[in-house]
Amino acid sequence: MLAYVFSHRPAPGVEPARYEAVLREFHGRLAAEPPPGFIRSLTYRIGDGYADWYLLADSAAMDALNEAAVSGSRAVPHNLAARMAVDGVGKLLLLAAGEHDDDALCEIRFAKPAGTAYADLYASLQPMTTAEGAGLWRRMMVLGPAPEFCLTAPTPIELPAEMRPEVITRTRI
Repeated sequence: MLAYVFSHRPAPGVEPARYEAVLREFHGRLAAEPPPGFIRSLTYRIGDGYADWYLLADSAAMDALNEAAVSGSRAVPHNLAARMAVDGVGKLLLLAAGEHDDDALCEIRFAKPAGTAYADLYASLQPMTTAEGAGLWRRMMVLGPAPEFCLTAPTPIELPAEMRPEVITRTRI
């Protein structure tokens, strides 16, 4: 499973309640007429910003999502949301271990310690990624901002300091 994650915030002067209503309308229309390879989408509020998670079956689904987002019944709410948003940035993540849980309200963003092999990193995280509701997401092809990893979980998880973890609490809208 892949996740295209688009982070953004409302422009100055845009009321958060109105912004969230437009986001809900867009995602509802996307769910009603899903493009090929689209699993589902959801939005989380993180501080004064938002992160839209588009869950996809594979990378081919990105082309279909890109076209569907701006066409048909989705065009008007997409364009309205785009006019209301600033600071947009996207990244592509691969579910490397565990499971996706829509209700996981913590993101632990972290970096792989220098010199650590991916297999060793995954092995060290295995007790955490096998826990219910936990998912280890890895940034693909350096598409998106650092850090490289995001561990989603129902509650905060403490990682070693050498991973430079940042715990983010999110609210699903």
